[in-house]
Amino acid sequence: MNLRCYFITLFFGMMLIGCKQVRKAADVIVQPTAREVYERNFSKNDSLLLQWKNAFKNAKHDSIQITLPYSESGIFSEEYFNVYSYNIQLKEGERIVVEVEKQLESALVFVDLFQAKTDSLQSFKLLKSSENKKATLLQEIEIPGFYKIIVQPQMKLQFPFVLKIYAEPVYTFPVSGAGNKNIQSFWADPRDAGSRSHEGVDIFAAKGTPVVAVTDGRIVSVGERGLGGKQIWLRDGLFGKTIYYAHLDSIAVSEGKKVKIGDTLGFVGNTGNAKTTEPHLHFGIYKSRGAVNPLSFIKKTEIQPSEKPSTIIKAVTLKNRADVHKGPASVFEQFGSLKKNDTLIVLGKNQKWYHIQTPDSLKGYVNETEIKPLPPN
Repeated sequence: MNLRCYFITLFFGMMLIGCKQVRKAADVIVQPTAREVYERNFSKNDSLLLQWKNAFKNAKHDSIQITLPYSESGIFSEEYFNVYSYNIQLKEGERIVVEVEKQLESALVFVDLFQAKTDSLQSFKLLKSSENKKATLLQEIEIPGFYKIIVQPQMKLQFPFVLKIYAEPVYTFPVSGAGNKNIQSFWADPRDAGSRSHEGVDIFAAKGTPVVAVTDGRIVSVGERGLGGKQIWLRDGLFGKTIYYAHLDSIAVSEGKKVKIGDTLGFVGNTGNAKTTEPHLHFGIYKSRGAVNPLSFIKKTEIQPSEKPSTIIKAVTLKNRADVHKGPASVFEQFGSLKKNDTLIVLGKNQKWYHIQTPDSLKGYVNETEIKPLPPN
């Protein structure tokens, strides 16, 4: 009898190992999201899992709005199925970065990025999800418009967090040692008494300042001709964008050369039709459809500093009328109000604004002067 039990146990153990190996092989092809991998730990009818999934589904309809850069700190609550949802507007040439810093490294946090199907913000499609066991997400933006970020922690675990959301340029800055302040002429500025518009940005710097490759690529053309004077054309990938450097004082690369990001291509000057202006680089980007605004591709961005992490989970309103805004500033639309002594769930804090949820699931921001934090239970 014992021998029979041994063989039965061995048989089922081998079956289990085999199933796991099959699943691993299938995952290589299917590439499930971190959320899908996590949900495998529960039965499909698990009541907690259903509540957790329903909270995520409802968050897709939240109307919270933020501008970047953005930071928020708080505590992922064990008691509530908190989900954090933000609507943002992004430009072509930006890379959206979402980072969740957590004191408990083993804790799981899921990040999803959705793209609005229309400007109405009523319908979104999933664009990217965070990888398994990683609380970060990065995605280059190719289509300007509205996007939604959803952040959700695992179930039944309480831990502090700091959330940072910001956009960074996909390219490095094209003039060595320069930055945003050196850009003094912008896309669509009138040229030649309004007969044409500026198809790029002008970055002013001393003559002879190195001009660098903003990405890995190949030099497809160099020379001195037309309005651009001494110029370089850099191709980003075989069928990618073409990057235009003009008004150079001199050129340091030859046609056909492969270059790496940061390599010196030439030096700032004022050749071509820029002879009467201060030395500068005309920087442009061209796609198959023509020139595109290059500013968001190179504009350096900052990360909003996070203050002392918020440890508040609940709060109560202090005033007879506490306004609820769609974003963490009074300029955002007010879309609700609270009565005195209303109890709130506090999701986090951004600067002087608490990110809150009411008992009837209304989410928004309330100024710190209008609520009083409650001590933990």
